[in-house]
Amino acid sequence: MKNPVLVAVLLLSSTAYAGNYPLGTMTCDGIGQFASEAQGWRVAGKSRDDALAALETRTYGDPVEKKNLLIIVDLVFGSYGRNWSVETAGNILRNDCLKGR
Repeated sequence: MKNPVLVAVLLLSSTAYAGNYPLGTMTCDGIGQFASEAQGWRVAGKSRDDALAALETRTYGDPVEKKNLLIIVDLVFGSYGRNWSVETAGNILRNDCLKGR
């Protein structure tokens, strides 16, 4: 059985084929910070639709960022998010990013 987190994080690192960096202008710390932010929304009772609406109000450094953040929202508001704390979500996704996954 495939690990859905690993698969999603692999997508994070492979979304920008034409750019110099797979994360665009984002950093692994930025990935972790956003994962914690999104998990905070979930803990506060916001819905996935609320999170997606919040993404629409953000300014992005490049198109890859939005794709990456959408993947994170899907992870946080999916089954994995039920088991994560705000801190855990950030740590897991930042560490996976640092490992190149």
